[in-house]
Amino acid sequence: MIDDAARVRRIDDAARVRRIDDAARVRRPAWVRSRFGLSLPALLTVLVLGGLCGLCGDAPDASDASVGVGIPAHREVSAGLARTPPMGWNSWNLRGAAVSAVDIRAAADALVATGMRDAGYRYVTIDDGWMFPARDEHGTLIADPGRFPGGIAALARYVHARGLRLGIYESPGRTTCQGRPGSYGHEAHDAVTFAAWGVDYLKYDACSYPGLRPAGTSARAWLVAGFTRMRNALDATGRPIVYSINPSSSGDPAGERAWSWAPSVANLWRVTNDHAPCWATVLPMDYYPGVCTSDSFDPASAWASEGGPGHWNDLDMLAVGLTPSAVNPDVENLASLATGRVSNQLDDIEARTELSVWSMFASALIAGNDLTTMSPATRTMLTNRAVLAIDQDPLGGPASRRGGDSWDGLSVWTRPLAGGDTAVLVVNRGDTRRAADLPGSPLALRANPAGYEIADLWTGRLTRPAGTVPTLSVDLAPHEAALLRLTPVGRTAG
Repeated sequence: MIDDAARVRRIDDAARVRRIDDAARVRRPAWVRSRFGLSLPALLTVLVLGGLCGLCGDAPDASDASVGVGIPAHREVSAGLARTPPMGWNSWNLRGAAVSAVDIRAAADALVATGMRDAGYRYVTIDDGWMFPARDEHGTLIADPGRFPGGIAALARYVHARGLRLGIYESPGRTTCQGRPGSYGHEAHDAVTFAAWGVDYLKYDACSYPGLRPAGTSARAWLVAGFTRMRNALDATGRPIVYSINPSSSGDPAGERAWSWAPSVANLWRVTNDHAPCWATVLPMDYYPGVCTSDSFDPASAWASEGGPGHWNDLDMLAVGLTPSAVNPDVENLASLATGRVSNQLDDIEARTELSVWSMFASALIAGNDLTTMSPATRTMLTNRAVLAIDQDPLGGPASRRGGDSWDGLSVWTRPLAGGDTAVLVVNRGDTRRAADLPGSPLALRANPAGYEIADLWTGRLTRPAGTVPTLSVDLAPHEAALLRLTPVGRTAG
């Protein structure tokens, strides 16, 4: 605790120096006031909010100008982050609000021992519940001393020593979703605290924040300002911190479609509700729809074009490997509400489909299962380098739905990859086996004189069909997916 506090004070001093320098820069360009009739801080606020909301798709309300960010932007600090979707592990699906330092150290060790770190899983994130119920006398967040007796800085050093990065959770509201202290009114101080502790990734969840919106204020502008404020605060510390947000559609009437403002603010943003270990929602859940794996397909497709290097769609944490005996009860209860079953988990076919869909749509890949006891099959899935390469493809191109519902119950997407390859995902959402021959032309495949080599990324099987544009033959069990990589034969590098 003393070590954590000392680190915060040192970084806080540096932040004060930076704020003084910011103020000096504000005083210099007097021409700004004369030309626009605004002080530079006011102009920055208008430009930040106006520019972001100009991307929102809705005309901002007249009251939008009253929603200020209050912290200058330093985007150069975070400009190079998350050039591919983040990969790692998060505590929520397994431990919920009971997470402890023991859990985080165990997950870090398991990422190394299982080969997951070397496969790309680098972030170990402490989700909601890590905080003591009250801040200290200086307004600083405190880790629960019973579950995190050494503090967060010591835990960060443990994680970093294993070649991993530490993530942490907060909310723009007064409280988190679990009722712990939120960052509302403390954004700059909390950002300094996280930087002092050595945090590398922040998951920022709307929770109570939409309910704080003043009457007459645009919901969209309020949401943008709240999430922008913490982005700016993180950058002001000078420490590069990946920023993951969950804006919550309850705070934005237009949340059913892509938040086109999000790429200007965050490195990734949630596009679905919380995810649970179930294949499909079968019971009415009007108040919280879309929690099972197949429920995510259409939202993922609708948002696909918004993702790209440095800014990604997030389909939420993976349910791969969660079992009734090793799952956060809140997550299990969500699955039960959706399915009517007491015990829920994805079978191996469904788990492979989930990882295929998340990878095809370049989502963050954040495992949430018990890494210390997972089955060999789960470990093999999560470390399949060929599948992970689709998710991590540096082009970051969007997946496109092909053929609508014309494939006899199969859903088909294609995605361009760096170097000229194409990924094709075919999913059987139904409960009966389906086989089909998919012509290449409706899939928008270009003719190649020497044809294509096709790699099935789950079986490893290679084929080279005849013709310049291949026909893809698939035979899929219920809920099964085929994830294929098509390489033009004879392609010249570059």
